[in-house]
Amino acid sequence: MGTPIMGAAAQVPAWVPPTDVEWALFEAKKRQDWDGYLRVLFGTSTFAYAPKHLVDDDQLFAGLPYIAAHGSRFLAVYTRGELTAPRAGEVACDVSLPLAPYVWWGERLRGMVINPGTPTETFFPGARRKRRRWLALRDEVRPYEREGDTGALLTKYTGPLRGPLAVGLACGAHLSVHRRALWNDLTDVYADYRADTTILREAWGTSSRGQWRRQLDFLLAGRNSPPQPEFVLRVRRAIARRAPGAHTDSQLWQRLAVDTLRERGGTEAELAELRELILRIIRYEARFRADGLLPPDGYIASASGYDFGRAVSVARWGLGARYTEPAEAAAAVIQAGELCRRHYTSWADFSAGYTLGRVLRFDEESFGPMYASALAPHRILLDSPSSPWRTLPFQPLPT
Repeated sequence: MGTPIMGAAAQVPAWVPPTDVEWALFEAKKRQDWDGYLRVLFGTSTFAYAPKHLVDDDQLFAGLPYIAAHGSRFLAVYTRGELTAPRAGEVACDVSLPLAPYVWWGERLRGMVINPGTPTETFFPGARRKRRRWLALRDEVRPYEREGDTGALLTKYTGPLRGPLAVGLACGAHLSVHRRALWNDLTDVYADYRADTTILREAWGTSSRGQWRRQLDFLLAGRNSPPQPEFVLRVRRAIARRAPGAHTDSQLWQRLAVDTLRERGGTEAELAELRELILRIIRYEARFRADGLLPPDGYIASASGYDFGRAVSVARWGLGARYTEPAEAAAAVIQAGELCRRHYTSWADFSAGYTLGRVLRFDEESFGPMYASALAPHRILLDSPSSPWRTLPFQPLPT
């Protein structure tokens, strides 16, 4: 397949690989194991920067060239850990390797360069001619998507690992684990520019900065989810404060919640819905105890964690979609972390509240994908020694 050019950045002292992917690339490069290097690339997400206006207009993808020191032009491809801070007029787009023929534009591109300017930098001259060979090599690799649907905990070692920003990002880790995204990355895109803009548009009705900010503010205020669950949980918290142990009396809970709502002018239909909601919560909590989401005598104080946790993801998607700047996104993430610490006492407590908010909204007691996609990350985040839920103290804040 020809000999790749190792690049000028082959030896850099005291280098910290951003993720396990870059470390694997570095080791393969050091051995000059180019098939091994490519196998790593074919098993992970790769990106190229493109002019934003072309991507927004759905024009044919045109990756921006990298001009090497000797003047040759290469198509620059990056692994996720080596994506840069947002570039003016450019966006990071997912590209599948080996590159499709239409990606190669112009006749002056000599080939492809991986992670230019980093210790994993490698040039592949004539890469467009190696597509058949590389396709065969890619077929030997088992893509991560086929390893199961439980998710994966992925950490950026050069990202936030301590402090309020890391805590806030860890509050969004349910979705990061489920989607196999870096939990602590606030550099650029969450998935890629097109995916980030698509999910905001299709799932959140957001296609502008103003719409994005409104959705984010609703989440941070705990106002995206229906108010009824938080109302009945607040009634139970009051019972527990006044008479410890009495919160387990479901009839007392129903009676006080119904009486309170009736005093506020609730209709008979609304009162009936409230009674059924309390019974649903009781049934969910029983399942949570059986599955280890709650301790045997545990109960959930708030479901607002679902809004706060999603606020982290919406902030990150907003950054990837270019609706915000890194500083504003970071401030929202920190605020979400503080809100979680005001409503919960531990990571496990937060996770149970997040999951309850999720299933009450979307699961209809089916215990289907909406439940499984929260339960599996819960277990990974609580059990993995490298999880932020194991390495970061929760430190509850006063309400």
